[in-house]
Amino acid sequence: MRRIVVLALVAVLALGIVGLAQELGTKDRPIRLILVPSTNVEVVQETGEIIAQALYDLTGLWIEAYMTPDTAAAVEEVRAAEGDVFAFLSTKVYVQAYEAAGGLDFRLVSVREGYTAYWSGFYARRDSGIESILDLEGKKWGYAYPGSSSGYQYPNITLAGYGVTPGDSLETGSHNNSMVAVYEGDVDFCTGYFSAPKPPLWVKQLGLQWEEHMYPELGIWDPVNNELYTGCCPWGVKDLRLAVMDTYPDILEKVAVVGISDSIPNDGVSFVLDFPEDLKEKIIEGLLTYIHSIEGRKVFGNPQFYEWDDIYPAGDEIYDVVRKVMGIPIPER
Repeated sequence: MRRIVVLALVAVLALGIVGLAQELGTKDRPIRLILVPSTNVEVVQETGEIIAQALYDLTGLWIEAYMTPDTAAAVEEVRAAEGDVFAFLSTKVYVQAYEAAGGLDFRLVSVREGYTAYWSGFYARRDSGIESILDLEGKKWGYAYPGSSSGYQYPNITLAGYGVTPGDSLETGSHNNSMVAVYEGDVDFCTGYFSAPKPPLWVKQLGLQWEEHMYPELGIWDPVNNELYTGCCPWGVKDLRLAVMDTYPDILEKVAVVGISDSIPNDGVSFVLDFPEDLKEKIIEGLLTYIHSIEGRKVFGNPQFYEWDDIYPAGDEIYDVVRKVMGIPIPER
């Protein structure tokens, strides 16, 4: 009789646990979507709420979007989660959160302008005589701050790979300030994010785009005639120079891209390890459906949000290159 009672209690407890798992995604126990600060904090929060509502419409799951005050808070939210969190984390923050949480399930990588990665760019004045990374030996370097992946950490690794040791340096506080410092001649070169030149629509429709081994100013600057490209199909600028173009309209004529780093994987979508698999698949399917809709593409592609054009399936291993730069061991899989 006692055995029957014990078994009955075990069964009740098991059903209770299952019931709790099934309750995740309801109004009383919503799933949490963690967001990190970007260009416009208010827009990020508002956009997250729009995405949460769209996912509810598609999946029936209640989701609350939470824009953390800073990246450290995002890492802590993921670390302390109890099976109820998925997140849109930037590259470096994802690696930090993975370490803090003891692992994450990375499922989707973002796509911008057809690329699942970006680069660090090396910029110098065109009249400086600097034409490549090898010319940066002993030159004064401007960068945002030491913790910046594209502004300092990746460029530092790249310089070391070329055997180049810069001279003095200037911590500018932001990527934009670094570009201005080059323009004004306060530093010899600066580093910051680099995005590939944007091809004309008809070129894009042919399935053609810039590749990593190509000239970084393709369709923007004519290196033969040393002037802005004026051919039949100029390409659009998407690199750091674009950020200051309104204030410095001649920035393309004054500042060149003299080199780039190896590729850096984009941000994406990840889940805490104990997130229910069935709900995870619903969310992934919902995200893919929504971003491929006219409304979803506009929402995700907002320049004041994360500028995602699409999301592709991917795994955690794409971030191993980031771990190497950050000095973090590659996890066993």
